[in-house]
Amino acid sequence: MTSQGKKRATALEIRAEIQRRISSSTELDGDCRGCRGPTPRRTELKQNNGCNWVVGVNPGVTPGCLPVVRAITQEVMKEYDLAE
Repeated sequence: MTSQGKKRATALEIRAEIQRRISSSTELDGDCRGCRGPTPRRTELKQNNGCNWVVGVNPGVTPGCLPVVRAITQEVMKEYDLAE
């Protein structure tokens, strides 16, 4: 774990965690479960409110599900740091 108490994981592991949460989401009556999770990429901590990764485009996400995927991603950002 990092000094902020976050778990460290690879980009693939973080993406898998985001995907797991999307797939089990009951938001919008579960309509977003088929959406794909974004892949994280490294960034500077001071540029991203203390998180060392960001996501770009959300491929395979229908516009109505974008808020759900973003909310899940934000939750994971609070819990995980991207390992080198």
